[in-house]
This record gives sequence, structure tokens and C-alpha cells, in this order.
Amino acid sequence: MTKFEIISSLISLLAVAVSFFALYRSKRNHDQLIEIEKVHAKLSERELAEYDKRDRDAKKAALSVRMVKDGTVYKFVITNQGEAEAKNIYFGLEQDNEHNPLVANDFDQKTPYRILGPGDSYYLLASIPLSVRQTAYSVSLRWENADGSQDRVVRSVAR
Repeated sequence: MTKFEIISSLISLLAVAVSFFALYRSKRNHDQLIEIEKVHAKLSERELAEYDKRDRDAKKAALSVRMVKDGTVYKFVITNQGEAEAKNIYFGLEQDNEHNPLVANDFDQKTPYRILGPGDSYYLLASIPLSVRQTAYSVSLRWENADGSQDRVVRSVAR
């Protein structure tokens, strides 16, 4: 082999080595890119799930109840804290209450409450005799959401 052939062979081997090194780095970069794309895909799925949850929540009401004293009269105040209106709202007392504080005529007129918009409230009168020592009432609310689903919550309300 001549000097020229040896130099050409060495240059060829060097080119092959550089090519393998470049191929190795390219594969490593490609693998890292695939990992980044997987993370991005998971993040996108979570964002889509969050958007779906917000859309579902926008079609649902979130009712709360509290008892307030207005002078000598007690009232159960029901408030819609959700983003959608609630329809056909039923208010009920659970069985573990000592007595029924609801004023019958007021309750009959307001139950079921037809429509309660976002941020709106309504109240039910309560009559609590001095002889009653119960300080909290277990109540339930049931309503229909704008998307047609129904929700129910049970709360303990202190006076």
C-alpha cells in the first residue's frame, strides 16, 4: 500500500468515526425530543381535562345554606354560588334534628323554589322556641342543574 492509499484510508476511517459520532448524538437528541413531546402531550391532556371540568362546572349550580337572625326571626338563607342557575330547589331537614323549625306556610309557598340564578339567594323562615336547645340543624338541598343533572348536598347549619 502506498502512502497516498494509507492517508486516504485513514481519512475514510476518520470520516466513518465522525459519522457514527454524529449519528449517536442525533439519536440521543431525538430520544430527548420524544421525551419532551411525551411530557407536552401529558400536559395538554391535563389542560383539556381542566377545560372540560370548567365547562361542566359552568353548567352547574353550587348551593349553600346558612342560618341568620334578623331581629327576632331566624331564616335559612339559600345562596347559589355557582356559575349556572339552579331549578326546582328542594329544602329538607334530615332526621337527626330535635324539632322542625320551618314555618309551614312559608315553606309550602317556597318549595320547590323554581329558579335561583348565579349569586342570588332566597330564604325560608324558621321559628325556634326558647325551650329548644338545639344549636345546629342538619339540612339537605336538592336541585336540578342547567345541564339536566341533579345535585344534592347535606349540611349542618348553626344558628
